[in-house]
Amino acid sequence: MDREILERVLKNALKEKAVVYIYNDTAQKDEHYGGFVKLVTKDFVVMQVVLSDARSSGYLITRLDTIFRIDSGGHVAKRLELLYALNGEEHAVFELSAFGNLFVNVIKMALQNKIAIAVLLNQDEERETLNGFIRHFADEHVVLEDFDDDAQSYGEIHFELAAILDINIGTRDLHNLTLLYERGFLE
Repeated sequence: MDREILERVLKNALKEKAVVYIYNDTAQKDEHYGGFVKLVTKDFVVMQVVLSDARSSGYLITRLDTIFRIDSGGHVAKRLELLYALNGEEHAVFELSAFGNLFVNVIKMALQNKIAIAVLLNQDEERETLNGFIRHFADEHVVLEDFDDDAQSYGEIHFELAAILDINIGTRDLHNLTLLYERGFLE
């Protein structure tokens, strides 16, 4: 997608506080994220994710160069905006430095504050989502302890920063994972 057009659409959505839908996984072309744009940098977008039932669901951080389609305007987006407002939905405050690589910034923040994140990886055209806690980060190497929905560990997963397609933080599922992990569910 043309970078200039993409940035213009995202910045306009940010200014107008309008819902957009972005598609960034070419392996699953029907999969998308909907929500409000919070930040646009020269390489990244941060989006307040809104589920199809108009509930807030954390934040998405993704690289602009992975977005191959963006939908703006339209009946479905307007409906989502209205229901989000009518239901009094809000996103938790999420402050992230806009300087440098936003993936690095989120990973460092998650490591320092012990915050669960979801990472979508692209490894040899295979897609995989990991949910858990960053255990180590050095240069371009990330170590994440991956968990299932019951907070049972799959062990530590090692991957390179370049393999990340997007990161989600503050979702309801990640909140539930954190609660179960802290409680020691099923130990």
